[in-house]
Amino acid sequence: MVISALSAVVHAVGAGPPRLADSDLDPGATYSTFVVLSGMYFAPILMSGLGFLCAAGIGLSRRIGTAATIVIVLFYALSLLGSAFTWPELEHQGEPSETLWLIVIGCGGFLALPWLLAFGGTKAALRRRGATAE
Repeated sequence: MVISALSAVVHAVGAGPPRLADSDLDPGATYSTFVVLSGMYFAPILMSGLGFLCAAGIGLSRRIGTAATIVIVLFYALSLLGSAFTWPELEHQGEPSETLWLIVIGCGGFLALPWLLAFGGTKAALRRRGATAE
């Protein structure tokens, strides 16, 4: 019922879901759109889970969680940095400060913050319960 009401509202307003890739976009723009959308919607959930795993995990699972966290942050940071260049000429577009703020907000706000909140919350809960994850 909620889904049909939502679709009726969307139809009445005339708005539709945004298209991920238009036919006139080049592959780089499609990739950048994918990175930004997945970084905003999927990455915080994934990073929260990895923060929990790193805080509560034992031994190998903690190491795997830490390695996966580092790989994901590097992937997004390098992808956002690469989106500021034209390919294959490698000319920087826009202002360097805009690129830096995009990386800080993207990697800090959408990746590091959920990880830190999950890690800290899990450590506090384990400490309160008296358990140690060693």
